[in-house]
Amino acid sequence: MSTRLVVSRFTKSLGVSGQKANPATSPINTTRRPPCGSKGGSAIRRPISTSSPSRMACPVRLYPKKQPPNHKPPVPRWTLKFPNDITNVFTAYVGAQWYGAANDRDGLDSAIQGIQKWLHNLPDSYRPIWTERFVVEHGQDVLGCKVWTCYWTKKDAYEGAISKLYLENIYSTLDASSKNHVGLWCERFETPLSRLETNYAGPDYLPGYGQVPGTYTEEHSLTAYWGAARDRIPDSGIDLFNKEDEEEDLRNPPASAEVVGKGQHITGTNPYSNLAHIRSGQYWEKCDDVEREAYESKLEPTLLNGLGYLWDNPLDNGVIGLRFLRNLPDESGSPSTNTNGHTNSGTSRLKETCGAGFFRNLADLEHWAEKHISHQKIWLGAISHAKKFGEGKKFRTWH
Repeated sequence: MSTRLVVSRFTKSLGVSGQKANPATSPINTTRRPPCGSKGGSAIRRPISTSSPSRMACPVRLYPKKQPPNHKPPVPRWTLKFPNDITNVFTAYVGAQWYGAANDRDGLDSAIQGIQKWLHNLPDSYRPIWTERFVVEHGQDVLGCKVWTCYWTKKDAYEGAISKLYLENIYSTLDASSKNHVGLWCERFETPLSRLETNYAGPDYLPGYGQVPGTYTEEHSLTAYWGAARDRIPDSGIDLFNKEDEEEDLRNPPASAEVVGKGQHITGTNPYSNLAHIRSGQYWEKCDDVEREAYESKLEPTLLNGLGYLWDNPLDNGVIGLRFLRNLPDESGSPSTNTNGHTNSGTSRLKETCGAGFFRNLADLEHWAEKHISHQKIWLGAISHAKKFGEGKKFRTWH
């Protein structure tokens, strides 16, 4: 069974604004060590995820944990546990972009309706276990781009649903003028639980795979030290997730003539051995005014400053398609996760956001997290916020 990140875009301009290309074309086909807990054989190169839950125990470690001796986290954290019959999880991001005038969005509305129709018309056996809706507020995409994130735990359901997502058909139904201003894209991947990790600030807020029936939370101590995210990935005990030497050339974008974007239908497969995906979220809907102000005036600007460094220096940090998203209500008017907001404008915007994207390798993400001052400020700010508001804290973070 091959596992890969697949990027598919059908667009009148680039699917990811500011990213000249990484519609990768190389298949993932090399062998690795057997997954943690297996009895032998070979595993296929797989994306690592730092945004989804996992079993965090590995029977035999070849590589020691980074956790300091006698480490006690300054604040409690939880991980998500899965039922034993689930071994892999599947994720798809689908986006609709608009490049036209803000007051003339008929083309975007038609594209959105096409994507929603795809979701509505799926047979029950193909439906995602959970779907969330977002709007892009910052990052490597067109601002205002609408995004759907869909999750499955069964491969046949995932593949069946994707097989019915015809972005080119949705695009073909747009009127001629709208085709000049609409871009559609899909980014999807499969990941085994042995390469997943999660870290929740509270067990009362569990988006994404936290909605899988049969999952439950468990408090853990693999947090609040450099290297903790790697320690939480079960396969880190047997795999260093190294970069391959031949991948260095892939850092550079292709010549501008190779990818025009506008009017192109681009498909491709991730070329990196150990691509890392992260979705890191913030939820402050239930905070009182004092805690809300503390987040919005201090922590959020610090977070955006750190992400801004990555957006300004993507090649040096292995950044691929990193977006800052705000949750939207679902189509019925109800929030797409456990919030109480109902619109996405002005002071009534949902108080729920996340950064979501890919790094060429876990080491790239770790280097920024541990070495760069912008992330150190984020990390220290989050710890300070937790200590200030104590057990009454309502602000929730996760990844």
